[in-house]
Amino acid sequence: MTPRAYASPLCPLCSLWLNSIPFLRHRFCSPRRAEDKMKSSRLAGALFLLVLGIEHLAWAEDDRPLRALTLDQALAELDSQSPTLIQVRSRVADARALATQARVPLVPTVVAAGGYTRNSADAVVDFTGTPLASIHPGALVIQPLGVWTVAGTVRVPLVIPNAWADWAAAQRAADAVAATAESARLQLRASLAQAAWAAAAAEEIVDVSERAVTVADEHRRSAARGVTAGTEAPLSVLKAETEVVKRQSDLAQARANCERSHLALGVLLGKSEPLRVLLPPVAGGEAPRQLESLVAEALQTRPELAAQEAQIRSAQAQANSARLRWLPQISGSGAVFAADVPYPTGKKQGWRLTLDALWSLYDGGLARGKRDQAEADLVTARAAAEAQRLSIVQEVQDTRRDVSVAKERLRLAEQQRDLATAAAASAKRTFEAGVASSLDVLDANDRSYQAELAMADARGRLGIARVALDKALGRMR
Repeated sequence: MTPRAYASPLCPLCSLWLNSIPFLRHRFCSPRRAEDKMKSSRLAGALFLLVLGIEHLAWAEDDRPLRALTLDQALAELDSQSPTLIQVRSRVADARALATQARVPLVPTVVAAGGYTRNSADAVVDFTGTPLASIHPGALVIQPLGVWTVAGTVRVPLVIPNAWADWAAAQRAADAVAATAESARLQLRASLAQAAWAAAAAEEIVDVSERAVTVADEHRRSAARGVTAGTEAPLSVLKAETEVVKRQSDLAQARANCERSHLALGVLLGKSEPLRVLLPPVAGGEAPRQLESLVAEALQTRPELAAQEAQIRSAQAQANSARLRWLPQISGSGAVFAADVPYPTGKKQGWRLTLDALWSLYDGGLARGKRDQAEADLVTARAAAEAQRLSIVQEVQDTRRDVSVAKERLRLAEQQRDLATAAAASAKRTFEAGVASSLDVLDANDRSYQAELAMADARGRLGIARVALDKALGRMR
């Protein structure tokens, strides 16, 4: 038998909730005795109150006040705990460690060793009572049966030409990684500032949407009074109510976008909670600087150019290293040693000095291949540096133009808002006087709403454009 719709004695919301779930509807709505129905009603009420309590806790959590930071505080927190910047800094540390490893062939090395040797047989010559006893008194141990030995060796590189070039190349490569990391940091700081301006625009759009709902509701009540007075047709009330629903829908979407923007700010700082960034007001019309001075500032401060210059110097050092491989390498070493069995000298300890020279006469083309590779890398690095320079010049020009356009759009948006607000006020007065129609008021209110949205969008775009210009000039430090 198909269960009927459930009617709870507790509240209509409980009935709606149970009827929406087939399993619960079958459990509580099937024909049964009166006492079973009463038990079912009590159980359903308890379940509903439990769900209602959970939802209330969720709403309370969503309604908690947002953590607010100034832009400077947010940028400082970004530098200290951003997961992206932590990864970037780790790559810099890795590059510095590689540069330290490249220096190893240039510094002395100290080695200590010890051990025990057991031979299958010993070899000893006794010179006692022979004419050689005056030269080597006692026994001469050629091979002991067992011996403990200790030794220490120090090797000092004296002339290692290509190692110096390899170390310089590794240092310049680490400098390039550090400059690239600084570029990533500036990009991330600019992204945070732009996201903050986008969130500020979303907050302003929420305020605009709330005012639009209020204005639409006021017009609905005004139209209802006109219908009651017999001056308006009932259709005007329906149109006004439709407008209220439309504005409420816009408000719901605006709040969702605002929450998404706040959450994005928190994620940029490495947190899963939403964040609100307090921004300074948008400044007015300061005098624009000359393009040449802006380009010169960008070319002097942008870390991308420093990274490309470091890449060029690293490639040059690698090319020098390939050429210096043809020169000899000279090193010296000293060793001390001791054993519990005398050496052929008759002593149980000794020392040794060595001067070594290594000259590679033929390496199968390794040095030539490394030289060709380094020269190709050098050409690539120089071309990349020029491309980066042109990209920065273009970025400065584009962002400067974007700021000018955003300023003009904001000025026009202010004029459009003032005109649309005046038109909406005039339409409201003439409608209440019985001169204008309800459609005129709806159209004027919609134009006023769109003008305020354009105003919020233009203000946010100006802030974003200025951040982009500061980033292009290398100011986001």
